[in-house]
Amino acid sequence: MGEAAEDTMKVPSTPAPPTVAVIGCGPGGMFFLHAIEMRRREMEEKGDLEGLASLPIVTCFERASVPGGVWRAKSTDGNPEQTDTTNMYEALWTNGPKEDIEFPDYTYDDHFHQPLPVYMPRQPLLDYMLCRVTRNCPHFFDAVRFNTNVTSVKWDEEKSKFVVATSNHETKEELTETFDKCIWAAGQNGKPSFPMSIKRLLKRGGFKGKCIHSSECEDFKTDVEGKRVVFIGDEYSAEDLALQAIKLGVEKVFICSRRGWGVATYTSAWPMKKVEACECMLPTEVIQDGRGLRLTEVYPDIETEEYEFANDRDTKDLLDIETVVFCTGYKPNLSMIEASMRPSFCNVPFETEEVLPENWTMTPNPSSEHLGHVLPSEELYTTYVDPLLYRNTLISNPNMMYLFSNAHYPLKDIDVMAWLCLSYITGDAKLPSAEEMQRRNKLDILEEMDDFISRADCDFCYFAAYDDFFDKKIIEEGKSWKDPNGEEYNLISMRLGARFMARSMQDGGYPEDIGNFTKLNEKGERMVQMNFLSGLARGTLDPDSEDSKWRTFRDHDTNGFYSLQTGTPSVPLKDRWLDLDEKDCGVTDCAETVPPSIFDKKVSQLPSLDLKKDEEGPNLTDISDLSSMDSREES
Repeated sequence: MGEAAEDTMKVPSTPAPPTVAVIGCGPGGMFFLHAIEMRRREMEEKGDLEGLASLPIVTCFERASVPGGVWRAKSTDGNPEQTDTTNMYEALWTNGPKEDIEFPDYTYDDHFHQPLPVYMPRQPLLDYMLCRVTRNCPHFFDAVRFNTNVTSVKWDEEKSKFVVATSNHETKEELTETFDKCIWAAGQNGKPSFPMSIKRLLKRGGFKGKCIHSSECEDFKTDVEGKRVVFIGDEYSAEDLALQAIKLGVEKVFICSRRGWGVATYTSAWPMKKVEACECMLPTEVIQDGRGLRLTEVYPDIETEEYEFANDRDTKDLLDIETVVFCTGYKPNLSMIEASMRPSFCNVPFETEEVLPENWTMTPNPSSEHLGHVLPSEELYTTYVDPLLYRNTLISNPNMMYLFSNAHYPLKDIDVMAWLCLSYITGDAKLPSAEEMQRRNKLDILEEMDDFISRADCDFCYFAAYDDFFDKKIIEEGKSWKDPNGEEYNLISMRLGARFMARSMQDGGYPEDIGNFTKLNEKGERMVQMNFLSGLARGTLDPDSEDSKWRTFRDHDTNGFYSLQTGTPSVPLKDRWLDLDEKDCGVTDCAETVPPSIFDKKVSQLPSLDLKKDEEGPNLTDISDLSSMDSREES
């Protein structure tokens, strides 16, 4: 009987780990694979066999021949024969503090062995990211199929599997495989975005100059040297390319934009006064026999909820224009995803009546006494909430996930969301029901609508009301008038982005703590303060100072910028930014001893931020986002 019983006993079987298809091996794909490796090492050290068995089996597909995604420069470390990939230009520098993208498991001290400037060029940071993922795992990229394009992703309801079709453009091999989960990590910068109305205007008007997108700057020196250039769009690519153009000898850059809220418009001075911001103006006519552009003032019409041109508005003629650069952002490439599973990345609005309570009113802020109660627009384009997603998972099918960032701190946020997605897959974080997801999304929208800058971004009527108030103050006080509450608005908005990220850190078990959604801790506040200082660096540039011929925001005082991981302070550039070679990191050639850590000091002991309202002080109202990547708006 004992033997018979033994024969019939079944050894408990461990469920097979889920299989996951990851689309893209840029930062999103790399960070997800790295999160798995970190969890694996942690579980191996603890002897957690059950946890190890729950880790997913991942296959990552990358259409390029190398990892890095958009951070690769096609001219040097990408594949110049691949025309279907979007890459950064060789000389790009970050626009936000490098402290935002330092990781807790591999610090800048670990990698560079010396203190660094606040802002960094593209290549050293790409090297840092690659070394981070490979230093403890030399075969890290074995799970990646390079030169492989994902052509189709469909959900098989009967099998509860994703059917993924791929094509290798080297071997020409085509495969169809099934996976339990799918993560889109192909990047929001998948393909250039153009305002088609302006493109048609230039073509039909016979513009004789060259038109390029900010992603097409491999020969930028030829495009700008000694020339008068127009940029369409005023966000981060416009800011960086304007500085690059000055470095390359441009005669004049005109930056025009629809809203005039971008960081390039806000910047108060440019070297040699070579940049002119034409805020709230867009091209409406090609003049001067195809060599000039007429700009017309744009205003937000609160009745139509559209930007309109008016006959009585100001115009400005720009003559002898040889190049137009569209700094108008990108669109994610979702062509491989089944249409029903494609999110809008916050480009499809919510119906206001569906997400806001009846008779909703905004929590009072300093602008309330001027604007009063502003009725919300009929539609809201939110920044942090997508109608189809709940915190990067598809509400209708949570097996489909999207790795992207919509926060002030983009690369760090992608890393955090990679951990959160992994926690959903392993079951360490539980997803609520679809109804509960929708309810929580509505609560997040309420948070956005109570934040001045976030609401101005997503609620057209609110932005129009403030724009009207601002125009009236300019008429009354003169063009030098600045909103005395601008600093407060921006701190609150930056803090909101950090609070969303802190929540995801906690829920995903991320190995760093900046507080929670209710309150940031000292580390979280430090991060917000450094981004605030980055804004001040732009708003305090003096066009009439002795150093205005060369000073940029990257030449700003480094006081107040410290590593969130080690406390190592940032150091000034070794030379003026304009005088640095495009491949120069800006640090001294020989590494110096890293200064003692000050990380254990309290925030109150660090250089403080004077947030007193000063009529001559900087106005940060026009900074809607501080990150190193482009805004989603077209112009």
